[in-house]
Amino acid sequence: MVKAWLGSLYGVLAKHKRYVTLGLIWIALLVLFTAEIKAFAILIVLGLAATFSTFYKRVFQAPPVFELTTLTTVAVSVFYGPVIGAVYTLIVTITMEIAAQALDPFSITYIFPRMAMAFAAPLLYANGAGFSLPVLGLLASGIYNMLQQPVYWLLTDPEKRIKALYFSSLNIPLNWLIFKFLGGPLFEILKAIA
Repeated sequence: MVKAWLGSLYGVLAKHKRYVTLGLIWIALLVLFTAEIKAFAILIVLGLAATFSTFYKRVFQAPPVFELTTLTTVAVSVFYGPVIGAVYTLIVTITMEIAAQALDPFSITYIFPRMAMAFAAPLLYANGAGFSLPVLGLLASGIYNMLQQPVYWLLTDPEKRIKALYFSSLNIPLNWLIFKFLGGPLFEILKAIA
């Protein structure tokens, strides 16, 4: 004799075969690839934070002095390696420009300096360098600005030169503050879950 609740459970499962199958596949993937799924979820969360940190550019047409791309790129590079960090920064730099509706010909000049920063960050953080997170933020944003800002300085347009000076003079100290106040908690969370 079949119990009534088992019969109704079977009826519900039979009615929703597709969802049951997808659920079983999802559970199998979680069991087999937990670390990869967790890493992917962490990268998505960090990428969304970095992408929408410059969303204010839609309203204020100013250089993105406040951005979380430097912090998240350094964190991804330190915890997942420089190659993953470089791919991450490539994707996030493009999505950041698209989300802020600020995609222009200069957007490509942001990618390669950030990728260089992704390769330098693990070297600066590890190997006994002993840099604190605020200093790491200062160095990372310094590397980015040293590689990217000459593009603007070589132009004859004074407006672009002023934009470069404005960006560098505010972005570097602001990244120091971001790394000082957000870097510690982010790195502690990533140490615990990555």
